[in-house]
Amino acid sequence: MEAQVGLLIDYEYCTGCQSCEVTCKEEHGYPVGKWGIHVLEEGPWEIEDGKGVFNYNYVPVPTDLCDLCADRTGKGREPMCVHHCLANVITYGRIEDLAKKAAAKGKQVLWVPQYKPLEAKGEFVATKKNRPAEVAAPVEIESNDAWSTAAHRRSDDDHFELGLVE
Repeated sequence: MEAQVGLLIDYEYCTGCQSCEVTCKEEHGYPVGKWGIHVLEEGPWEIEDGKGVFNYNYVPVPTDLCDLCADRTGKGREPMCVHHCLANVITYGRIEDLAKKAAAKGKQVLWVPQYKPLEAKGEFVATKKNRPAEVAAPVEIESNDAWSTAAHRRSDDDHFELGLVE
């Protein structure tokens, strides 16, 4: 059986430069709005009120388009995001080896991307059979001359019956 591989991302030192995003988009030709890896920004928010200690992280997240640069890794090269990471925080390797490395330090994420998830998992099938699809909350939309919208729930909505809104 072939060893499973993935990415270990040390987000403690990620600077949010997005070089992994850019190089992945260029390598695979993804259009605007699609990524093989996408840097998410989490924060800033104060951890301890008045202490000046903040939570602020950048976390590169492989998407379902990520195939770990199968053409490159098949030739013994590392994925483009790893090769071009300016902070050197993304590591490619065998899951067993990466897990050992992750256990030695916090603020790391171990990713095992699943390329083409619908082929791997199949189509989504709802398991709740007791609610028909047409039970969704009715919403009325109105607009004015300026660009804005407002949504109003109907008075026969469950929220009114439960006293959650007036």
